[in-house]
Amino acid sequence: MLFFHIELGLFEQLLIILSLSVVVISLCHKLKIPETLAYLFVGLVLSPSVLNVVSNDHNIELLAEIGVVFLLFSLGLEFSLSQIKSMSRLVFGLGGLQVLIGTCLIASIGVFLKLPAAATLVIAASLSLSSTAIVSKELARRNETRTNFGKAVIGTLVFQDIAAVTFIIIITTLAANNNHTIGMSLFFSLIKGALFILTMIFLGKKILPHLFHEVAAIRSEELFVLTAIVIALLAAMFSSLLGLSMALGGFVAGTMLGESHYRHQIETDIRPFRDILLGLFFVSVGLMIRLDHFFENWIVIILGALSLIIFKAILINFLGQMIGLDKKSSFKAGLALAQGGEFCFALIALAGQHHLLEESLSVMVLSITILSMAATPFLLRYSNVLYDLLQGRKPKKIENNPDILPVEEATSDLDHHVLICGYGRVGQIISRFLAEDGMPYVVLDDDPLHVREGNNAGEPVFFGDCARKDILKACAVKRAKMVVICLSDAITANKVLCLIRELHKTLPVLVRTQDDSMMETLYENGATHIIPEILESSLLIVDQMFTMLGKSREMINQRIQLVRQKKYRRLHGMFIGKTERLYNAEGLPANVRHTFTLDSDSIWINKSLSDINLESIGIEIDKIIRNDRQLDPEEASTLKEHDSLLMTGSAPAIAQALEKLNTRKKNDK
Repeated sequence: MLFFHIELGLFEQLLIILSLSVVVISLCHKLKIPETLAYLFVGLVLSPSVLNVVSNDHNIELLAEIGVVFLLFSLGLEFSLSQIKSMSRLVFGLGGLQVLIGTCLIASIGVFLKLPAAATLVIAASLSLSSTAIVSKELARRNETRTNFGKAVIGTLVFQDIAAVTFIIIITTLAANNNHTIGMSLFFSLIKGALFILTMIFLGKKILPHLFHEVAAIRSEELFVLTAIVIALLAAMFSSLLGLSMALGGFVAGTMLGESHYRHQIETDIRPFRDILLGLFFVSVGLMIRLDHFFENWIVIILGALSLIIFKAILINFLGQMIGLDKKSSFKAGLALAQGGEFCFALIALAGQHHLLEESLSVMVLSITILSMAATPFLLRYSNVLYDLLQGRKPKKIENNPDILPVEEATSDLDHHVLICGYGRVGQIISRFLAEDGMPYVVLDDDPLHVREGNNAGEPVFFGDCARKDILKACAVKRAKMVVICLSDAITANKVLCLIRELHKTLPVLVRTQDDSMMETLYENGATHIIPEILESSLLIVDQMFTMLGKSREMINQRIQLVRQKKYRRLHGMFIGKTERLYNAEGLPANVRHTFTLDSDSIWINKSLSDINLESIGIEIDKIIRNDRQLDPEEASTLKEHDSLLMTGSAPAIAQALEKLNTRKKNDK
């Protein structure tokens, strides 16, 4: 299906890929389709079989391979020996048996079809793995990571990810095999890979903590990110020089940093860089798909995808029950892991580079994998219905938002609890105090990493958007004793507050904000109390300062409580310097302070503040400085020449006030 062909350079190809990706990913987000499939679609549209705009040349392949390096690097960061040990029954029991038996059974089909040994191994290894990216995101979105079947799925995915690294070594060895037997080559490559991993981990424990300590002390985000990227690429280069895969080097680099306390910061900082390169990898896979081949073999491809899903679902269901999971958890785990995964693309691409797999077979396996991945969200959504049907029961009604069901179940018995919106530093500190006091609480957060870490620690943290009414209802907000909003975004916090007030008019709501930019709006919309973080930290410093100066505790408490009672009005605004900004993180104008001195030709001389009426534009006069004396606005009945007005207001309001105050008397000469 060749429409046209244009010879484009690398820059033009990347520009087209990224531009189309922006459009397609935006649409996929609205349709709740995984980004992986969006990138694959972009590659398919631009491939030689459709528009023939982008060729899968060496430059694109290199960028794609670097994307896989960073995928494995991120995977290595999450590789925790202690976590694997605690889940050993699921990781090595269910995961190990699934990969071993699945690979062998799929390979037996290749042997029956008389495929070459290398091709048979590549296909079997590729299809035995599932999609870590899609499944883990879906579990988090549906709040099912803490369920029995969710833990079984995560444990199996951990083993599959480790197995993927082993398969990468094996495929690289098969490609490099010359005169030696395959068995001996594999043996020596595995030994070489093991020694490389152990050596790099040893060096990493001795050197990298000190290196990152020094880098972190410099306090440069760019240097921190650059150091992590260089380490990943250096490890990939050394791995390649030893005849191993670059991806293996990325994985080892991740494991070197996985046990350090910098791993979360590294993972967060490199995520945008990694995701873009990984997107290019999926685009390069899409470029390999031939649409004409799909239409010629669509029946075989659809049957292949169905067969893969049914085969893996039955196998994992059987193995799950064998290791002690209940029937429903085993069944749902089977459906969750029934698809092919992103490592299938990596292994097929690696095999294609080394000519271990014919193009027609590659396209067939890729097409089957993509169809199975596309079916995963639907399989998870309807897993309960399918289980009820197989049990001969009438299925329950499907909810439009299945992510609220686990939350409703967890909070069904809760009453007079505290709902915490946001599980950042502040939310986590609040939850610790509530736990120590034995107070029931529930936490909502939309960061999958926060949710996963909280769940691992046994905290009642659920994935969800706090600005959704159905999620708030699921958290039993009508039965709650209090809500604490700990969101850094004041605009979102205000949306949450408005929704809570729709559901419960009198529920106490404590709002934490970073500054005072939206305090009035939040109070107007029903906040019981607002804690502006910056202002409260300033009061703590004032408290400590007066204590060290020997002031009485009664005087200190009286002055600080007076500021709080007046809703921090005395602390509003600040003088702008080089490091301050006129607008906060939400894009709202920050409250600033500014001083204006009246010249002798100002029209406001001998007039009152009410004549100027600055309050109407949002300006508050804090005081008037006259002859080195500080006067309250009420003390100055009329303004005098050279009076200085200390004003507080937003930056636009200050600009408007200055324009008004600069009005001068007309010169009659």
